[in-house]
Amino acid sequence: MNDDRRRRRRHTDIYEILVTTSVRGGGALPLDDDMTWRPATDAYETADAFVVQMELAGMDPRAIEITVEGGALVIRGVRDEVAPPGKKHYHKMEISVGPFRRRIVLPDGVTPEAATARYQDGFLYVIVPRGDRRPPRRRRIEIA
Repeated sequence: MNDDRRRRRRHTDIYEILVTTSVRGGGALPLDDDMTWRPATDAYETADAFVVQMELAGMDPRAIEITVEGGALVIRGVRDEVAPPGKKHYHKMEISVGPFRRRIVLPDGVTPEAATARYQDGFLYVIVPRGDRRPPRRRRIEIA
């Protein structure tokens, strides 16, 4: 094996070790500075509610935390890698894994205290009904 090829293989091995180590970290939800990806998110209003739809394919809903904090929805969690353990040589790597956090400011005229959430077909839906807005307080929203 020539030196150039050996050097490329070594760099690939180091990259795979770093990715695997990072993904397999586990434990408590990380701080905002440690977030690694941003799931695609739509936020829109209907006649009855403010809706946040987030693409979270392959996630366990128990790994998602939704809170109302200071007039905003904060959605965070960790998507685990589903590829089998061990050394891999990726040809394409587009599925993001690891921790994420999204903060969506709530519009006026909604009631965060009555918000509900569900996870269906790889999408998380958070529905915040219209109504009188009370002073914001921290609240966790469970996924039905």
